[in-house]
Amino acid sequence: MGQGLVVAVSPLLTRLYRPEDFGALAVVTAIASVIGAGATAGTDRALVVAHDDRGVHALLWAGSLSIAATGTAVAVAAWALRDWTSAVFATTVLASSWWVLPVSVVAVGAHRLASAVLARREQHRAIGLRNAVQGIGQTAWNLLASAAGPVGLVGGVAAGRLVAVVGVGLRRPTPFSRVAVRRAVRHHRRFFLLTPWSAATNVLGQQAPALVFAALHGATAAGLVALTMRVLGAPVGMLADAVTQYAAGAFGRVRRSGGPMAPLVGRLVSRLAIAGAVGVLVVVVVGPGAFGSVFGAEWAVSGEYARVLVPAFAAQVAVSPVTQVLAMVGQQAAQLAWDVGRLVLTTGAVLVPSALGASVPVVLAALAVAMVVAYGAMLAMVVAVVRRAPAAPARVPTAEES
Repeated sequence: MGQGLVVAVSPLLTRLYRPEDFGALAVVTAIASVIGAGATAGTDRALVVAHDDRGVHALLWAGSLSIAATGTAVAVAAWALRDWTSAVFATTVLASSWWVLPVSVVAVGAHRLASAVLARREQHRAIGLRNAVQGIGQTAWNLLASAAGPVGLVGGVAAGRLVAVVGVGLRRPTPFSRVAVRRAVRHHRRFFLLTPWSAATNVLGQQAPALVFAALHGATAAGLVALTMRVLGAPVGMLADAVTQYAAGAFGRVRRSGGPMAPLVGRLVSRLAIAGAVGVLVVVVVGPGAFGSVFGAEWAVSGEYARVLVPAFAAQVAVSPVTQVLAMVGQQAAQLAWDVGRLVLTTGAVLVPSALGASVPVVLAALAVAMVVAYGAMLAMVVAVVRRAPAAPARVPTAEES
């Protein structure tokens, strides 16, 4: 419902905001998503497989402290570099409304932490509520704050996520205990050492092409592509996010019990691949005409871009929910290696053709091919890992049991 509302209101937003504003949205979303993914310090992945509530609460405290520290650092950097970043990405938002960036980083980090708690508990109804509340909050901000200029569009990134975190009504963790936090950090040290870098690199692989594109082609062209990403990404994000949260709980339960993961991986990927194929067919048939009619004549070219990019989104929706398996079975290094490889592949797919003077459709076609190749490689890695995954590690006794 939430992501559906975001798409449904887009025809109105394209008449309230300019393509340049959508370009600014793409830049802020990309930067906040990358930094926010690492801001949790890996606690969002660790708490899904934590053995008891004591460990979960300690990880929540560790993650919250990390998010607060990261947000503070980003605020200082955003203010100090506001003129430079505004010039690089050709958008005044990063100068006049620099505070949006640190607030968005904190919102993304908090949202990831809250989502992990719901996934661990397998509270699927609460996950659905969170998605709906996020979409409603983001849309309300976009519409009500439109008179404030571009910040009305860009600020929705933070507004939706913060409202969602509050709206799901999570219980407060137990009182802070330095000893419990240290014990949790020590026990899940692989998550803390590798997962933040892997998570940030993972998101950077998704967002870096948008940042490079905006820097090389300007905010207007980036805004036209951003609408394409918004329309394609909303249903993909809605489906992939819901399945990812379901899969996180299911994989975590199977992992804790020592059961096989391969059957679950196979079922998820095959069903999502069918959904992705249907989406590709619809976009190829009706894309360009629909964009011009729904969003306005100046946005018709975004429909052509959608035809080029939709196979990549189909690959993403089929594979992304199972990528978390690598971290769960202790293959954080393999996940990090893939994240770096995808980052190089997708960034190069934008950078090289652009440097050679290629047109925007050619650049986007290169990006789509790179994404399909990357997700194909990830699927092969996950299948290989789950077929030979060892049993779950033995439970570590708590202090009371020692």
